[in-house]
Amino acid sequence: MGKTRLGSTQCHYVSADGDEHVTTVDEVHMASVVAGQPVRPIRSFAGQKHYPGLFWSVTTGTHLKYESLLERDRFLLADFNPEVVGIAPQPFWLVGDDDGTTRRHVPDLLLRRRDSSFVVVDVKPADFVTHPKVSAVFGWTSRICASRGWGYEVWTGADAVVLANVRHIAAGRRGEFIADTAVADVRSAVRPGLTLGQLESATKQPRWAARRAVLRLLWQHELRADLTRPLGTHSIVETGAHLDCCD
Repeated sequence: MGKTRLGSTQCHYVSADGDEHVTTVDEVHMASVVAGQPVRPIRSFAGQKHYPGLFWSVTTGTHLKYESLLERDRFLLADFNPEVVGIAPQPFWLVGDDDGTTRRHVPDLLLRRRDSSFVVVDVKPADFVTHPKVSAVFGWTSRICASRGWGYEVWTGADAVVLANVRHIAAGRRGEFIADTAVADVRSAVRPGLTLGQLESATKQPRWAARRAVLRLLWQHELRADLTRPLGTHSIVETGAHLDCCD
């Protein structure tokens, strides 16, 4: 399938003010999409097999609707990634022909990166990705994204230790609830080779206040730790951004 044919695939999205727009992949304005509303409702009912809900995003300053706990985990990692500046769940419908088969698909989320590039993400448990119908839709979506220079990702989950660490660090993401004086004390106490526990003890703050300040600085990537190992008082904490663990 050629680029022109892929580019003529219909793209349906809902703008921030609630207006529905129908355009093509070639013509769609992605900044409007990432700032828009989900194109379909996320329903909750008794007996359903997945767990929908709302995720508060520091990146967007809004609640984002997720359809499953796996999708919520992807939101969390996107929110933690300093290169991500926009997150849009259920961003658009793609409707078009794939070698004689009409396909309709809503990706799970759209990410806007600091360099103004975009990444379309489908979230799926690993056991389902190889299903022929699923892989066909994902292959079609991947080709569409490539035709516009968008990134495309099929996300099946993260390393369990990394994910647990980011969940723990997320306790510090609401910086407005953490005292600036505690944060300043932690900053001034940082020394090469200190563990998290030693850093907390080196401040003038109560242990609980120092811990919250450390988590805030870890979330903001002013401090870093090895997130591939369980985070605790023994973890070495250094200045600088985390290693690339949240894509």
